[in-house]
Amino acid sequence: MKLTGTASQIITRLLPLVQEEPEKLFDLTDHKEQRGNKANAYFHRLVGLLAHGSGTRFYEVKNEMILQYGNHEFLRNKRGEIEFAVRPDDDRWKADPIEHYLPTNYGGEICGVRMRVFLKLAGTHTYNTREMYELIQGVRYECLGSDIPLEEVETFEERRLFYDLQNKAKQGDRHPDQGQEGCREA
Repeated sequence: MKLTGTASQIITRLLPLVQEEPEKLFDLTDHKEQRGNKANAYFHRLVGLLAHGSGTRFYEVKNEMILQYGNHEFLRNKRGEIEFAVRPDDDRWKADPIEHYLPTNYGGEICGVRMRVFLKLAGTHTYNTREMYELIQGVRYECLGSDIPLEEVETFEERRLFYDLQNKAKQGDRHPDQGQEGCREA
């Protein structure tokens, strides 16, 4: 059974099961509106502009932008525990092409190598429309603040995409089922 609805709608639907099947387990996740790949492609193009303009590696700029403007949602394992990594305490983590990390203040020395604990962050492919809009907005400001001309920062189609994201992000403050009776089963 998959349920979609507000918290009160879902609780109302599950209450009868407390008596019938008290040991039954459910997996609950927050509902996130899906967004298209064009936003991700635009984000990556903006990162490329910043990297080229600053002479910095692409993935280093990408990870910096995610740290600065991303949603900071932590990856979790199947038990719901936050995933982490212990890595050398140097700048290599900044340019990792696969993982995104949030450094912590925890660490120590292992076999003469200074190590640090890093929390793993979710990648941009998990972002909803509002989160992607906020990320792109921040990277756009970085580009424009780096004296990259507006004509390079956005094409006509990208400008339309950005404003579509902005409008959908504003609408996304409402729950998609708001105004409907009950919760949906899928």
